[in-house]
Amino acid sequence: MGYSMAMMRLLVAFLTVIVCTNFLSAQLPPHKTLAVMTWADLRETPRPSITLKWDFNKDGKAVSIWKKLKKDEFFPTDPIVQLDSGTVSWTDTDVEVGVSYEYRLLRDMWQVVGTDSITQQPIYLHRWAFGYINSGIKVPPATRRRVLLLVDTTMIIPLSQEIATWEEDLINEGWQVTIRTVQRAEEFDSGAVVRTRKIIRDEIIAGKRDLDAIFLVGRVPVPYSGDINPDGHENHLGAWPADGTYGDDAGYYTDAVVSRVNASRPANENLPGDGKFDQSQFASLVRTPVGRVDFFNMPDFTKSELELLKAYFKKDHDFRTAQFSVLINGIIDDNFQGYQEGFSTSAWRGFSAFGTDTSVSAGDWFGSLAGPATYLFAHGCGGGTDTSAGGIGSTINMATNPVYAIHTQLFGSYFGDYDTKNNFLRSPLASSPRALTCAWVGRPAWYIHHMALGETVGYSTRIAQNNVSNSGGQIGTYVPNVYFNGNQAQVVNFGDRGVHIALMGDPTLRAIMKPVAIVGQLTVTTEYPNKINLSWLRPVGDVDAYQVFRRTNPTSPFVLLTQQPITATSFRDSLENEGTVEYRINACALRSTASGTYYDLGRGTTTTVLTTGISDASYAGGSREAITGMHAGIISVTPNPAVTSATVTLFLDASSNVNMRVLDISGAEMSSTYFDNLSAGKQYLLLDATHYTPGVYTVLLQTASGTFTKQVVVAR
Repeated sequence: MGYSMAMMRLLVAFLTVIVCTNFLSAQLPPHKTLAVMTWADLRETPRPSITLKWDFNKDGKAVSIWKKLKKDEFFPTDPIVQLDSGTVSWTDTDVEVGVSYEYRLLRDMWQVVGTDSITQQPIYLHRWAFGYINSGIKVPPATRRRVLLLVDTTMIIPLSQEIATWEEDLINEGWQVTIRTVQRAEEFDSGAVVRTRKIIRDEIIAGKRDLDAIFLVGRVPVPYSGDINPDGHENHLGAWPADGTYGDDAGYYTDAVVSRVNASRPANENLPGDGKFDQSQFASLVRTPVGRVDFFNMPDFTKSELELLKAYFKKDHDFRTAQFSVLINGIIDDNFQGYQEGFSTSAWRGFSAFGTDTSVSAGDWFGSLAGPATYLFAHGCGGGTDTSAGGIGSTINMATNPVYAIHTQLFGSYFGDYDTKNNFLRSPLASSPRALTCAWVGRPAWYIHHMALGETVGYSTRIAQNNVSNSGGQIGTYVPNVYFNGNQAQVVNFGDRGVHIALMGDPTLRAIMKPVAIVGQLTVTTEYPNKINLSWLRPVGDVDAYQVFRRTNPTSPFVLLTQQPITATSFRDSLENEGTVEYRINACALRSTASGTYYDLGRGTTTTVLTTGISDASYAGGSREAITGMHAGIISVTPNPAVTSATVTLFLDASSNVNMRVLDISGAEMSSTYFDNLSAGKQYLLLDATHYTPGVYTVLLQTASGTFTKQVVVAR
């Protein structure tokens, strides 16, 4: 394991220890100690810096820190710094404003877990605890492109108003939305799964892979895959629900090998040719996160399936539009102490990135979440059934008790197989009044720290689905913890890349959701030959900066022109393009968490303008240099503003046919006049504006020497 193994050998050299080899017979330390709870302080002046902070652990012997850009897939082999056990902060001055960084912290621990009965010497357990944080100063908004909403055919009309509101909310957040219906499937239906996969793949191809999320609403067909039992129960071996396969559009899934019969739950049986896939792990990297809201077969709730869906969309809208306040805190109800895997460490590690270590505390699920305060996160784990988790409660409890938490995590036996009657994993979403997401977090661990800098819960889902904790003896990008049996390292990686990893809830939801202002009036003018000037008024509402996008083809995606959001209310572009160009301005609001500051995106405002393909080099000073010293092109439009008519003065450096077109601000053609074989020199062309409504128009002259434009204002 490179540097980390060297560090381990160094520690062994000066520590006289007896390493515990029988973990379960000893008293294991709390699972909280398996997480390095990490947060950050920022400075922008006089020099940008990020100060990482973490909780103190008396058993820690050293802390190592790795650093990478968020966009990079892997951390480097060697850490950037190694610190002694008493250090609880470190400042990175090699940072830039607007850049998103990611840090991994490793704490080397020797924890006393008992006393040897013969020697009376302490028994030590050697472990590595990890922490992760995504940090930065004024980091640009996370990408928001297109969301595919798949609704079962029986729910699309009854939910039409709720879906329309949800769509409007997402557009206000900078998303594009595509809505499709799919066949309802109350039982496993291989044909329906195939058809659903085709709808998704067709959308991915049509949109040139612009999908950032897939949201399943209602009884959308449930795919099954694998021969697995991630909860460890032999009677639960077989195919499990596998929504993530919908997001793995590039993966090749077969149905010819696995033969699992006589499963305790018939739906888990998996036979060649039955439509359930063979793969126990995702066939390739999941590219699009999938979330499901499905209240079929949940009779413990007194409301109907439709009523529960309506209530969910109401909760979703209320959270998105900040109808209530949310504590940036997390509650953890851990009833699994004694397992070296540390199922709750995902929560201890992840929640601290939002509000420091003091914002995360142990509690009782229904007692702590009884309200009226709403927590951002809640995690609960305990021995499970399809409908319960020990020490937490049951689906009936979810139906009869309030749950004041937004993003929830549960872990326990059986209910991770979420396609069952009154399923416990699906129950928080049906509860009242706040819960919006839930995931089976423990096998494997999840890594939600990117949400503290504006990413979605769907992004975290995809990280969990694609992460490999250990490969070929090398630790992966994200590792929950490592324990040692002698010198043998054991990476906790149960469930990595398993097809069972799934999200219940809307994958586009984030941690902090507040409405961002929308740019209203957007003005565009051209400056000969190829300059475009955009200006707008500062909108009323939450806004700190702006992003400018451009596209030259209405079917192509917008291209970001301002990598770092700008604070000015104007933008000057230079573009050689023959035809119409579309610009979009999105307002951004600056958000802050214990991880850093980032911009949140608002709804885009668009405008179009007609541009020319003339280069500055060809037209020095804004027009083409003629042999005579005169400038080929439009000399003037007078009067401007015009009332009923104007004269367009044109200089031609050679005889030419001329086509004069007048376009309105949307690019629609108002008139077209053709002049045959005009001689070189000055020409005076009449523009009749009698029937034009007041506004801004573009005069476009196409000649043998090139295309020339000029704007004219018509006023009455």
